[in-house]
Amino acid sequence: QVPDADDAASDLHAPPGPSGAPLLPSQAALDIFRESIWLLVDPDLQRIDGMATIEADVLDPIAEAVLHLDGHFEVRRVATWTGPVLTEAELARARGGWPFTHVDGLLRIPLLEPGQPGERLNVKVEYGGKPRVAPNPPWDGGFTWATTADGRPWIATSCQGEGADLWWPCKDHPSDKPAELALFITVPPGLVVAANGTLDRVREVKDGWNEYSWFVHNPISNYAVALNIAPYVELREDYTSVDGTEFPVQLWVLPEDEEAGRAFMPEILDHLRFFEETLGPYPWRSEKYGVAQTPHLGMEHQSIIAYGYGFQQKPPGYDWLHHHELSHEWWGNLVTCADWKDMWIHEGFGTYMQALYLEQRFGTGAYRDEITARRASLRNRRAVAPRETRDSKQIYFDADGGFDNDIYDKGACVLHALRWEIGEEAFFESLRRFAYPTEAHLTATDGSQARLVDTDDYVQLVSEIGGRDLAPFFEVYLRQPVLPALQVERDASGLTLWWDLPMNAPLEVAVPLTVDGETVVVEMTGGRGRVELGPRAAVVVDPDGWLLRAEPSAAELDLAR
Repeated sequence: QVPDADDAASDLHAPPGPSGAPLLPSQAALDIFRESIWLLVDPDLQRIDGMATIEADVLDPIAEAVLHLDGHFEVRRVATWTGPVLTEAELARARGGWPFTHVDGLLRIPLLEPGQPGERLNVKVEYGGKPRVAPNPPWDGGFTWATTADGRPWIATSCQGEGADLWWPCKDHPSDKPAELALFITVPPGLVVAANGTLDRVREVKDGWNEYSWFVHNPISNYAVALNIAPYVELREDYTSVDGTEFPVQLWVLPEDEEAGRAFMPEILDHLRFFEETLGPYPWRSEKYGVAQTPHLGMEHQSIIAYGYGFQQKPPGYDWLHHHELSHEWWGNLVTCADWKDMWIHEGFGTYMQALYLEQRFGTGAYRDEITARRASLRNRRAVAPRETRDSKQIYFDADGGFDNDIYDKGACVLHALRWEIGEEAFFESLRRFAYPTEAHLTATDGSQARLVDTDDYVQLVSEIGGRDLAPFFEVYLRQPVLPALQVERDASGLTLWWDLPMNAPLEVAVPLTVDGETVVVEMTGGRGRVELGPRAAVVVDPDGWLLRAEPSAAELDLAR
C-alpha cells in the first residue's frame, strides 16, 4: 500500500538522514550481493525514472525486506522472490499489487514467505521522481543540474553524507558493499555517461537517446557510485601498473576544457605512479582509473573520481584536489571503514599521502611546511577515532554543526608522529601492509583485494611491525581529543622531561633535541626521560617538528636562550 498523502508530504520535505545510521534487524540480516539500476535521466524535467533490483543473501530469518529510499521518489511497483524465477504465488501477488510502505525514507516490503538463512532474496523496485538538488555538493549531496558554457546539460551525483538512497533504493551502511553493480543509464542525444567500472556498450534506444551500460565487478561502497553526464570529450592513456598490468586511464572533460585536460593528464599519471610505488598497485586495474570533470569540487567515487578544481596546480606542479581524491582509491575504496567512526582511515591517511608526495616531489622542507600547516588547524575537541558508532554527519560535524577537520588534519599529524615513533622502514611497511596485507591481496583483481577494517586493525598491524604494543600511542592520540603536553625542568646538571597526559595512560614517545647544535634523542621510559647538560648548553626541543603535542611551555622556550 502507498502511504497516505500526509505521510508522503511530510517525508517529501524532511531533510535526508545521514548515511551509516544504525540498521534495523531486518536490514542487518541482508548481505547485499548485486545491485542493478536502470534509469532514464531527463535534464529538462530534472527527473529520473526507472527500476532497481537488489540481490541479497539472507543471514537471519526476516519477514520483510527493508531498503532506504529518499521520500522524494514515488514508488510505483515492487516485487520480491527467493528462487531463480517468481513462483505462481509470487506472480499472482505481483499482478495484484505487491504491498509496501514508503515512509520516513524506509521502503518496507513484506515477504510472501519468511526469508531463511542461506536464501538469495531478490527485490525489484520501480520508482521515479525529481531527486533532491544538492544544496552544497559534495558536502550536502544530491543531483547537480548544471550547464556547460554553451548551455548543454552537465549533471553529477554526490551522496557521501546522505547516502545513495538519494537516487536509488539500497542498504545505506558502510559495512555492506555489494560485490557487483550494473548501471544502465539512458540520456538525451549528445550526452555521455561516465560512471564506475567498465563500459560494456552504448546503444540507441529511441529518438537519439542512448543507454550507457556500466559494470562494476569489484566490491563498492554505495556512496562511491556516481553518475557524471555531460557532452564529454574522453581523453585516454594506456598505463602499465607496477605489477605489469596494463589498464586505461580515462579523463572526461567538457569540450571547452579539452586542451586543459590534455595538459593535466601527465600529472594524473604522475600521481598514480606515486601511489603505486608507495602503497602497491592500483586496486581496480581490472577496470580503469577514471576522472570526470564535475560542476562541484570533487569526490572519491570508485574508479571515476569527481574533479572540479579547474585544472589548477597550487603550488605549481601539484593539484592537491586530484591527489587527495586519488588517495581514496586505496584509503576508502580498497580499505574501507565498516563504521563511520573510523573515517580517519580514509581522510587522515589520504591527507598524509599529500605530505608524502610533497616530500618526494619538492623535498623535506615542503613536507615539513605541509605538516606545520595541518598542525596549526587542529581543533582537538573530539576524539579522531571514537569507539562508539558514528554516522556520516556525526563524524564530520560537531554538535553545533561545525565542520571538524581533525579526521583529516589530526589524522595526518598522528601518522607523521607515528613515523618518528617506529622509524622510516617500519612506518612505510605499515602503509603497504595495511593496503595489501598479503601477497594474495596484492595480486588479486577479482574483488578479493578489498576489505573492511577498523582502527584496531591498524593498531595491531603497527604493533606487530614495531615489535611492541603501540596501543597506548593510539589511545592518547586517537581515542580522546586533548594533546599531551611535554614538560621540561632544567637543573644544574641536566634536563628532565616528562609527558603530561590528560588521561591515565603511558606515552613513551622519544623526544628529539639539539644540544649546542648536536642531535640527541631522549628515551622516555615510563613517560619520563633525562639528559645531562652543561650549564650553558643551548637546547632546542623537537627541532624538526616530529612530536604531536600541546604548545611548548615558557620553560621550554627558555632553553634555547
